[in-house]
Amino acid sequence: MGRTLPSVTQVFLHEQESFLRFRRALRRSDQKALDDLFAAAHKHLAAAAYASHALPFEIFLLSMLLEEHKQVLRMRYLLNPSDAAALEQLEQGDSTAYLDSLAAAVDAVNPALLHVPEDPGSADPVEPEPPAPPPDLINSHD
Repeated sequence: MGRTLPSVTQVFLHEQESFLRFRRALRRSDQKALDDLFAAAHKHLAAAAYASHALPFEIFLLSMLLEEHKQVLRMRYLLNPSDAAALEQLEQGDSTAYLDSLAAAVDAVNPALLHVPEDPGSADPVEPEPPAPPPDLINSHD
């Protein structure tokens, strides 16, 4: 007897093929980004099959989003590797702890970017200083 329903892999390949004209209309860099998104979704085909969702493309999109979010978490950790505890709290569902630690890390790099007076009416707004030119441009006259 034949298969009555296509496998998740077959559905995935069909969905990917349905975007070929869209892909061709994109710039080369955007084509690469789209390919990366489909590759990310491909990593989760087993989970998609297990979910047996009525609309598998929704699962594929969620898989793409999951991989993108994991990349954001990795990049946040690279910004502040000493704060592994906050990253662990984020993975457990407490997003505010990690965002607070990330704000502290950014504040440590440039405090003027995040300076907010305690009482907005009591102090003049702080204008951040313009960034200094790169060192190679400072003495380019020599």
